[in-house]
Amino acid sequence: MSTISSSTPPLRTTAGAASAPSATAAQGGPASSVQGATAVRPDVQISSLASRLNKAESGSGIADPALSHDQLGDMVRRNIAAVNYPLTEENKARMAREVPVPADPSALASAAAANAFVNDLKGPNPFAGLSREQLSTIANDDSGTFTTNERYAAYRQSYDEEQQWRTQAVAQAMAEYHASGKLTNFFESVLDHFTTLPRAEQALYPADYATDLQQKIDLDFNYFTHTPGGQATLGGLSKATDEQSRIDVAGLVRWPRIQS
Repeated sequence: MSTISSSTPPLRTTAGAASAPSATAAQGGPASSVQGATAVRPDVQISSLASRLNKAESGSGIADPALSHDQLGDMVRRNIAAVNYPLTEENKARMAREVPVPADPSALASAAAANAFVNDLKGPNPFAGLSREQLSTIANDDSGTFTTNERYAAYRQSYDEEQQWRTQAVAQAMAEYHASGKLTNFFESVLDHFTTLPRAEQALYPADYATDLQQKIDLDFNYFTHTPGGQATLGGLSKATDEQSRIDVAGLVRWPRIQS
C-alpha cells in the first residue's frame, strides 16, 4: 500500500449547496492581504490577528484535549466539508456577506481579503506565510471568529503547501528507489514531516501511522532484492515482514488533483 495517503480531499469548485453562513452583513471591498488590507497600523493588525487566533484556538471544538484520535479526525473532516463549499457565484456572494466576530477594522480587512481570494484563486492568499498550526486553527475555527471564506483561504494555503511537499517527497522517493532499491530515507522524511503537522492534521491519518513508518525505517527494506537491509536472509522473509515491506511505489505519485 502507499505510505503517504491523501489527508485532504480535492478542492471543490462544482455547483451544489453551500454550508450556511454563521452571520450576514454588508462586507467591505476586496483587499490583497491581511497585513496590507487596511490603513490601521501594522502592529495593530498583527495584534488583532494574534488575538483572533487565540480566541479561535480556545473556542474551537478541536481544542478539546478529551477528543480521541478518531473523534478529532471526524471533526476535522466535517470542518473541511463545511469550508470546502462549491464555489458558485451565488455561494461566493452569500459567504462574502459573513462578518467576523468581533468585527474590528483589521478583522474586516482580513475577511475582505479572503473574499477577494475566493473570487480569484490565482491571486495572493491572505494567509500565506502563517504556520501550519495557525492555518489549522483558522480552518477549523467554529467559533465565528473567522468567516467561512477566511477558513477556506487558510485551508487552501495549508492544502497547497502539503501538495508542494508531497510532490517533492515523491520525486526524492523515486530517485532513492531507482538508485538503491530502498525507500528508507523517504520514510524518514515522511515521519519527520508528519511529526511537524498540527494535531488536527495528524488526526486525518491512521492512528498507527507514525509507528508503521518507524517499522519501515527499521526494516530498511530493499525492493530490488526483497530483503531487509539489502542483505540476503536464510529461509526468506516471514509472512508478517513480507506484508510490512510491500509498497505501491507507483501509487506514491497519485495525489488528488487540485481544482481551481
